[in-house]
Amino acid sequence: MSEAFERIPLEKQERIVNTAFVEFCEKGYEQASTNHIAKEAGIGKGTLFYYFNTKQSLFHYLIEKAFTIAQEEYLNKINFETKDFFERIKQTTELKWEVYERYPYALKFLAFAMMHAEETDLSDELSVKRKEAEAKWAGVLTQNIDFSKFREDIPKETAFNLIRWTVEGYRQELEARMKQLQFETMENQDLRPYYEEFYGYLETLKTIYYNE
Repeated sequence: MSEAFERIPLEKQERIVNTAFVEFCEKGYEQASTNHIAKEAGIGKGTLFYYFNTKQSLFHYLIEKAFTIAQEEYLNKINFETKDFFERIKQTTELKWEVYERYPYALKFLAFAMMHAEETDLSDELSVKRKEAEAKWAGVLTQNIDFSKFREDIPKETAFNLIRWTVEGYRQELEARMKQLQFETMENQDLRPYYEEFYGYLETLKTIYYNE
């Protein structure tokens, strides 16, 4: 990243980064347009390339940025001393929404970049970060969890997958609802009704999958 980009106001940095996250997520690396990124971010294409010399350097910066966001704003804040599975889900969901407020596409972009890592010519440093993130991500809903609370007549892996798919499906539906309401971000929106709705679903899942 150029020093020039570091010097511009944070609000402008986030606008450019979020616009680029969206473009690469929706179109992939090859089809992503730097012209469109510049236009949507409200800057000239020349300015974009003043900050980032090439499309590839912009993409690699976004990967670095997404790793930093995921690590500092999400993974590092998870309390792995929380042993109840559904409490862990609550915690991680709230953390994700906090990330979403500032960077709506950051985690989605990171998932995209990790899935297509072989196509994007990651540096050795970014490859190491990818492996570290994957290892930590794998334990988000399993590390130090008390699985003795689950019903014994349902295989733990089956219960875990069904719950995870339900939660992810809800998240996708909620994201679609936000887009229909034309929320570019959740800034200044009251999230309590959505949390309460989500917590209600979790209580139902707990009733289904936990021992009485």
